[in-house]
Amino acid sequence: MYRHKRKKPFLKDKRLLFLFAVGVLVASIIIIRLFVLQIIRGKMYSNIATGRHNVFAKLQPERGKIFIKEYKTTKTYPVAMNKTTYLVYAEPSKIQNKSRVAKTLANILKLDEGKLKKTLYKNDPYEPIAHYVSRSIMTKIKDSGLKGVGFQEEDRRVYPEKGFGGQILGFVGFDKTKQSGRYGLEGYFDKDLSGLSGYLKGEKDALGRLIPWGSQTVEKAINGADLYLTVERGIQFFVCNKIKEAVKKYEASMGSVIVMNPYTGAILATCSYPDYDPNFYNKEKDQSVFNNPIIFNQYEPGSVFKPVTMAAAIDAGLVSPETTFIDEGSVFIKPHTIKNSDGKRYGLQTMTQVLEKSLNTGVIYIVKLLGPKQFRAYVERFGFGNLTGIELDKEAMGDISSLKKRGEIWSATASYGQGISVTPIQMINAFNVIANGGKLMKPYIVEKIVSTGKDGEKVIKPKIIRQVISSRTSTLLRGMLASVVENGHSKKAGVEGYYVAGKTGTAQISESGEYAKEKKIATFAGFAPVDRPIFSLLIRLDNPKAAEWASSSAAPVFGEIAKFILNYYKVPSER
Repeated sequence: MYRHKRKKPFLKDKRLLFLFAVGVLVASIIIIRLFVLQIIRGKMYSNIATGRHNVFAKLQPERGKIFIKEYKTTKTYPVAMNKTTYLVYAEPSKIQNKSRVAKTLANILKLDEGKLKKTLYKNDPYEPIAHYVSRSIMTKIKDSGLKGVGFQEEDRRVYPEKGFGGQILGFVGFDKTKQSGRYGLEGYFDKDLSGLSGYLKGEKDALGRLIPWGSQTVEKAINGADLYLTVERGIQFFVCNKIKEAVKKYEASMGSVIVMNPYTGAILATCSYPDYDPNFYNKEKDQSVFNNPIIFNQYEPGSVFKPVTMAAAIDAGLVSPETTFIDEGSVFIKPHTIKNSDGKRYGLQTMTQVLEKSLNTGVIYIVKLLGPKQFRAYVERFGFGNLTGIELDKEAMGDISSLKKRGEIWSATASYGQGISVTPIQMINAFNVIANGGKLMKPYIVEKIVSTGKDGEKVIKPKIIRQVISSRTSTLLRGMLASVVENGHSKKAGVEGYYVAGKTGTAQISESGEYAKEKKIATFAGFAPVDRPIFSLLIRLDNPKAAEWASSSAAPVFGEIAKFILNYYKVPSER
C-alpha cells in the first residue's frame, strides 16, 4: 500500500536553520559588543575599572586659548593656554596607614601634615589633596607606592607672555566645584572659553558602580573656543614698557595707556602699571589690582574734555573755529567765580585759541550758548554715562548725573571736565568720534572666535553705534586740535614730520566732597596723522609728583608712543 511521505524532517530542518541563524546573530552581536567594549571603548572602561574619577576627567573640555597677532604677518602668539598637570586625591577607605601616607604627602607636596591627616581620617570616598601638581612631583608620589592615593589629569591655565598685561586677560580661579574665568577676557568670555562637559550614563550595580557590559551613553566634551585679539604684539609690549617707565619717571601712583583704531573701534594695545602676573594671581594681597583701570577707574577728566564741548557747539552751528569772545580771566556764576587754570586774562580770543590756551572761560561761554539740555544731549551722544560694551569684565559707566541738576553751574563746570566722571575707554572713544568723521564706534578687543562646535568661526565686525557729529564738524575739530599741538600747551606731544592732534587735561581729585590740593590726574588724548588718523591714543598718569601739568608728563609720553606707532606702521612723513 502506498504511503505519503511525512514532511516533519523538513520542518525540523527549517527550525534548526532558524535556530542556527539566531545563534549566528546573537554571536555576532556579542562579538561586536566585545569589540566596542575592548577595542573602541577599552581605554574608557579600563578607567572605570581603576576608579570613577579618571573617566569623568576624560569628559571635561579643554579651555580655549587666547592669541594675539603680529603686524603684516600670519603669526599668532598664545597669551593664555593650558598645561597638563595632575590632581592628587585620596580614597580614605583604602588607606590603612594614614599617618605614613600623610607624612609622605606632606613632605613631597610641602603641605601641613596635621591638616592632611585630618583629611585622610574623614569618612569620605574621595578627597582632593592638591591641584596643579607637576608630572615630576606626581611621579615621585606614585613611586612611593601609597595605596589609596590616586591621580587625575587636569589642565592648568598658564600665561606665557610675561608683561603682556594681566588686567586685560584676567585669570582662571578654582572654586569648590569647578574652574572659572575671573576679570578681563577670562571673565567676560568664560562661557565661550569653558566649552561643554561631556557625560557618561549607564547601568549600575548594587554598589553604584557602572556595569561595563550594560547599556551606556557617552557624550564627548566640546572644547572651549579660541579667542583671537585685535591687539598688535609689537605695540602692546612697547606701550607696556613705556607706561611703566613713565610712572617711575614722573613719580606717579599709577599709569594707563590705550591705543585704538579710531575708524573701527579695535583695541590695538592697552596696559596699566602697576599690573599683576595672572600666573600668580593668588599671591596678590590687594584684589583691586585685578580691575582694569582703562574700563573701571572713573575720574573727572579735566580739560581733555573741552574738545567734546567745542564739538557740540560747532555741530549745533553756534560757533566756528574763528568765532571770537572776550576773555576776562574769570566768570561769575552765583555763588562761584571760575577762573582760567593759569589765572590769566587773554582778552579777544578765537575758539581755536580757547583750546590752544585751554581757557575755562571760553568753554563756559559756548556751553551758555548751547544751554544745559542741548549740552547734556551731546555729552550722552558721545557715549558718556553709559557702558561702551567692550568685551572685558567689570566695566564702569562713569557718572554725568550732575547734568540733570538745576542750575547753570553744573553744565559750566562740566564744560571743562569737572563735576562729571568718565572712564579712559569712554574718553578715548569720544576722541575717536572727532578723528573718524563723527561716528561713535563700539570698542572691541576680540576680532575672531573659533569654536570646534557647531558655531565654527565667528568674525567680529566693527559696529557703528550712531553718528554723533557731522563729518564737517569732525574735520574742523581735527584742525583745531592739530593747532593745539603746534601752538598750544601740547607741543611735547608732537612728532617731527607729522601733524598730530590732541589735548591735555590736568584734573583735580575729589575727596569727601572737596578737591585735594596735592593730588591730580594728568591725561593726554589725541590721534595721528590728522588728515587720516591710523591710531588714537590716551595716556593717564595718577598723581605725578615730578610734573605739575599734563603738558609736562602725559604729553611727552604720548609723543614717544606716537612716534613709535607711526614708525611701526611705516607711515610716510608728511612734512
